[in-house]
Amino acid sequence: MLSNFSEIREAARALSGSTVAVPMGHDVSSLKALIEASDSGFAGSIIVGSEEEVEKSLAELGRELPDDISVIDCTDPQEAALKAVGLVSSGKAGMLMKGLIKTSIFLKAVLHKEVGLRTGRVLSHIAVVHAPRQDRLVAITDGGMNIHPDKQEVIQITSNAADIMLKLGADRARVALLAAVEVANEKMPETLLWKEIAEEGIPGMDVAGPVAVDGAMDPEAAAIKKMEGPVAGRANVLVTHDIACGNIFAKGFMYMTNTDVGGLIAGASAPIVMLSRSDTPSTKLNSLALGAVVAGSRK
Repeated sequence: MLSNFSEIREAARALSGSTVAVPMGHDVSSLKALIEASDSGFAGSIIVGSEEEVEKSLAELGRELPDDISVIDCTDPQEAALKAVGLVSSGKAGMLMKGLIKTSIFLKAVLHKEVGLRTGRVLSHIAVVHAPRQDRLVAITDGGMNIHPDKQEVIQITSNAADIMLKLGADRARVALLAAVEVANEKMPETLLWKEIAEEGIPGMDVAGPVAVDGAMDPEAAAIKKMEGPVAGRANVLVTHDIACGNIFAKGFMYMTNTDVGGLIAGASAPIVMLSRSDTPSTKLNSLALGAVVAGSRK
């Protein structure tokens, strides 16, 4: 099992030929991340965007385009999105990254019936976090895609995160359905749902819920609470009941600690990286390295 982002980056370097397709990836922020990924040996890129704007961004960065980054000249966002998605669905690229393009246009191409990356599964965002105190990687979901998932959506979201952790080398997904308490409470509807899912189980993984963060993450806290089972203090997938909790939880790590974070959208037939211009350079590189490892694990 990979235990931190240094190991994820090394694993990404060990995979030869990783390529990311990027619609409208000609802006300075996207291009800088792609060049750094090239310099770091994580992945090459195919930018589907304006050649003229690429040249302007390169001039601003004071760089030349690396040999493993190519450009397909395209100025129409919808066309660029479809072409980039087509590169992934045809196997010419192993992962997709969102450039300077509206999310609605980007995701419409991802879900296109002919060239898209549909699998029939729910798309969900997974923030992979290095928890230094326990020195392990943990997936937090879903803070970026699904606003208030129902039972079946929660199961699919959980499975998406579990798949990511298995591709990072986990022997088994140990899932904590997070709440403020460890007992079902009618005034906390999520605890009733968590109890139902945990009792029914999800094939291929260990599931516990409702579980508070301390009992999920820390063996000592779990022992004090007299929690038992494989998830107690050892969770590697943390599921929140709505997008607000997931977003606040993951961004709390990103902006209030020095914890390393990387993120992906899962549930498609290939990993999808959706970077924000506010993401730190480290988070951008972590996300691209994470995508390269997950894409490589698919082969």
